[in-house]
This record gives sequence, C-alpha cells and structure tokens, in this order.
Amino acid sequence: MDNPENDDITRDEIKKEFQLERMILFSDAVFAIVITLMAIEIKIPENEPLTDAHLPKALVHLMPTVLAYIVSFGFIGAIWYQHLKMFSLLKDYDRGLVVRNMLLLFFVGLFPFSATLISRGKGQMIPFFIYLGMILCCVITQYVLYHYIVKGRPSLRINTDLSEHEKELDKRKIAVIGFSLSALLITTSYFMIPDPGMKPFAMLWMCVYAVVFRVIVKRRFQKSGKLPR
Repeated sequence: MDNPENDDITRDEIKKEFQLERMILFSDAVFAIVITLMAIEIKIPENEPLTDAHLPKALVHLMPTVLAYIVSFGFIGAIWYQHLKMFSLLKDYDRGLVVRNMLLLFFVGLFPFSATLISRGKGQMIPFFIYLGMILCCVITQYVLYHYIVKGRPSLRINTDLSEHEKELDKRKIAVIGFSLSALLITTSYFMIPDPGMKPFAMLWMCVYAVVFRVIVKRRFQKSGKLPR
C-alpha cells in the first residue's frame, strides 16, 4: 500500500527540481543572449560598398570589434562553465541563492555594453577600465555565489565529496584578491604616470599578477599533491 507521506515527499522533490531547473535555464538564456548581442556588433557599415577594393579595409576596421568579441566570448564561456559546475552540486534553492545568481547575471548582462565601448575606444584607457571593472565584478560575484553553495548553505547541496570544490574555492579567493589588487594598481599607476606615452605600461601589473598568482597557488597546494583545476 502506498504511503501518502512518501508521495508528498516525492512531489516536493519534483517541484524543487523543476524550480531549480527553471533557474538554470534562465541563467543559460542570459549567457546565450549576451554572446549573441556581442556577435551582432560585428557588422560592416551599411554605407560601405562590398567590393574587392573596399572589403579588406572594412574587415581591418572590424578587427577591434572581433578581438573584443573573442576575448569576451572566452571569458563568458569560462563563467558559464564554472556556473554549470556549481549548479551540479545543488538539489534545492533558497532566496539567497537566487539573489546571488541574479547579481552575477546582472554583471554578465553588461558585457555587450563594455565590449562595445572597448572596441570603439580606439585604444583609449577609460573604456578599458570599464571593461576591466565588468570582469572584476563578474569574478567577485561568482566567488560569492560559489562560496554560498559550497560553505554557506550545506542543506542545498547533494551529498558529495567537496574536497576539490573547497580547493577551487580557495584558489578563487586568491584570484579575487590578486585581481582586485592588480586592477587598483593599474588604475592608480595610469593616473600617476605623467607621460601619456608611458601610461599603457600600467598594464604590466596584469603580467605581475599572473606570475604571482601561479606561484602562490602552486606553493599553497603542492602539499596536497594535486593542484586544483
């Protein structure tokens, strides 16, 4: 004989799974729309004649837009992949999860705007700072979401080994701190360097960040015998 209580539990689990699936589908739609909007920006002006003489020049003119799309596509793809891994740990949701996820999607949704600015900026630094700020906001909000899933709300997760996720979370914490510090140093150096021709060298802080980040992560996890991926 069927147990009514078991039926109620099953219905609740199905409902939670369906609602969580809706959140995932909504998030995937935002990522897809953002990538599509950036791709739409890659277009030749309507008044440009598509002749053999003019087309190469028009394509060269599009290179900043194409480059901005490639970089942004790679970053958005990485964010989406990490989002997929995070949500694979979940069996339920709450308001805190929804708010943190929406905050991440808010900054992801601004990427077409920042990518357009940097592609049309013709080497100007202010559009670059805005673009860098969008990346920083995405990195921070994704870390906040990941921390909430792994450590903040254990009741929302499935029962699984979290050792690798805890290592990954620790790695991201280092990345967030390092990237934030690099962004601050780049901005400060840019406005403090008096020679306009030397201002682009402020970007060297990103190279320093990449090297230092790799060294810190390697030393921090070498005792475990395996670096987080």
